[in-house]
Amino acid sequence: MLLWGLAAVAPILIHLWNRRRYRETDWAAMKFLLAAMKKNRRRIQVEQLLLLLVRCAILLFFAIAMADISCTGGSGINGFGGPGSATHTVLVIDQSYSMDYGEDGQTRLDQAKDLARRIVNEAGEGDGFTLMTMGRTAKGIISEPAFDPNDVLRELDQIEIDPGVAVLDLSLAEIEGTLRMATRDFPRLRRAQVCILTDYGDVTWKEAASQTNEQLLAKIEELAIVRTFDVGQPQTTNSAIIDATQLTPYLTPDESARFRVELSCDNASQLPSQVVQMFVDGRLVSQKVVPFVDNQIVSVEMNTVFSLPGTHAVEFRLENDLLDTDNRRYLAVEVKPQLRILCLADDVPSLKFLKLALDPSGAIQSPIKVETMRASAMMDVDLLAYDAVYLSNVARIAPDEAAVLRAFVERGGGLVMFLGDRVHAASYNAALARGNDASAPIIDIKLDGPTPRGEYFLDPRQYESPLLEPFRGQQAGGLLTTPIWNYFKVTTGENSAAQTALWFGSGDPAIVTSRYQTLSTDKENAVATRLGGNVLVFCLPASTDSVDRSLDPPAAWTVFPTWPSFPPLVQESLSLAVASQFDRRNRELGDVFEGVIEGDPGANLIELILPDDQTSRIEAVARDDRLFWAFAGTDQIGIYRSKILSNEATAKVEFAVNADTRESDLSRVPMDNVPPSLQPGDRGLDPTTSGQVASVPSSIELFRYALVLVMGLMFFESFLAYRFGAAAR
Repeated sequence: MLLWGLAAVAPILIHLWNRRRYRETDWAAMKFLLAAMKKNRRRIQVEQLLLLLVRCAILLFFAIAMADISCTGGSGINGFGGPGSATHTVLVIDQSYSMDYGEDGQTRLDQAKDLARRIVNEAGEGDGFTLMTMGRTAKGIISEPAFDPNDVLRELDQIEIDPGVAVLDLSLAEIEGTLRMATRDFPRLRRAQVCILTDYGDVTWKEAASQTNEQLLAKIEELAIVRTFDVGQPQTTNSAIIDATQLTPYLTPDESARFRVELSCDNASQLPSQVVQMFVDGRLVSQKVVPFVDNQIVSVEMNTVFSLPGTHAVEFRLENDLLDTDNRRYLAVEVKPQLRILCLADDVPSLKFLKLALDPSGAIQSPIKVETMRASAMMDVDLLAYDAVYLSNVARIAPDEAAVLRAFVERGGGLVMFLGDRVHAASYNAALARGNDASAPIIDIKLDGPTPRGEYFLDPRQYESPLLEPFRGQQAGGLLTTPIWNYFKVTTGENSAAQTALWFGSGDPAIVTSRYQTLSTDKENAVATRLGGNVLVFCLPASTDSVDRSLDPPAAWTVFPTWPSFPPLVQESLSLAVASQFDRRNRELGDVFEGVIEGDPGANLIELILPDDQTSRIEAVARDDRLFWAFAGTDQIGIYRSKILSNEATAKVEFAVNADTRESDLSRVPMDNVPPSLQPGDRGLDPTTSGQVASVPSSIELFRYALVLVMGLMFFESFLAYRFGAAAR
């Protein structure tokens, strides 16, 4: 800004320019006038020089004022009257939802706002404020210092609870960046303080003494004094719904749907029980009394029946207590007229055992509809119309077929593969097991090949996998006695995401499960937080047609498809395969959700209705012969609905978002785990200075004096111009 001081030479240049503007011409009458002027020449020159200097000084001092120069206590002009330099205050408000806990009608966030208002109101003239919140992200509400207290108070009033967990290291990094920016761009703010207002919840503050946080804190203390304000209570009483889960793997009309609700209370002596209610599409359908035990999770099951297909909103609700945010839990569930399953094989008749295990009744009104066809027809059908796809002893997977399968699992479809004697390991490894820069492997394992002939058995180990649920406590259920003479050997790498659910006695995997996860980080093309469907690999065939041709005559690999253990394992594989569709509709804060426009293919614009009834319009994109849309603004808890923009369209439940239940734990962090400079207190403050930071060099704000001089010189210039002009007359 001081470069603008060069404008002070402008009057001089104008004066020199005006001297050369006119042509001199002798004129008889002017000789008498020039003779008179020569008598006053020296006086006129002095007057003009004085005016020139005053006008130059006005421009020079105005540039100094705009440059906002301050001189610290070490400078030679320190003490030249006036106050010291202004203070930069960084207000940091914890907005995690534990701050919504309230007693006597005032929440912790309300207390934090009151303290912040007092800090603002007690500030000195010219002090600057930045305002930020401490939540899932460190958000700068006022990123550059604001000097109008009313602006700060107005933004402070707008801060609301974030239904997530505050991340301390992100906040400390943001504080450091804000302080460095203000030091660079606002040199007049030579003093700084950081005021953190929090409840010291253990979830947020337990890592306060980590190496990363201590390094960030050291950098902050080089720039400012840190003050912390504790708005928490030593004793709390809070009941919460920790989780809600759909136990019935898939829902169909007029069938019982089971849900499990997990609840807790941190002070059961004050709140021994509560009533939990279940609402479906806003209608109360069930309620139960839940007895609490201190700091223990209590589980209850609740049932209902859905009469109509489609997506439905399910809500579990507790009575209001001192923290309302965690008294609600939302689920978006989909009731299908029928579960559609596609079974593919090179030899369709070999699918008879698999089809029977998937749908033992075979009735027209069965909740499961199984379709069988040759694997070569895979490219001719729309896999996205099915809930799960089974591949049984398919010999080879072509690259274009792998692309179709990848698109299917990316969008939540379940994929189950049975490996038999036809399978070419190299083809599977090339098409499915190897990912590239843009995609992850569909099966995160390596296929080796069939094992030599031998006597093998299945080993469930501790029956820990959900797939083995029917066999827990049922050792006579046939699993351990399944006859096996050959199987397909596979290996999992050290960093593989695949998990073994069942083993052979040799230690090799018998069933491997994984969750497809795309590697894309582009939100515009991301699919539902990059999580896809569940993928299962059975290292045994689903028919008795797989034979060991090294023998004469060829002998069957196994009679597993005819054994009592086969139907329960197939049913459990179906449950796991379609389970991924449930959690794709039940998102976490900040997740991306991808939806599909059904029905009218020309309606490429939808209106998304948020939990607070605000709306957002989203344009769909055509992919895979469908219209897909994505939404990333999942910052509210509750049910999200969509509506096609037409007069006849009705709102449809799309997905649900819930609060991060870690914040329901209101335990306070032990202060021994918090660095001393982050513990509550007014360290480094001089109480005689009305909240100003002590022991920081004072400075002189020259801009104030420069502005006063500019105003004075402007009046003086006007007076001189009038005075000298009157004398000339």
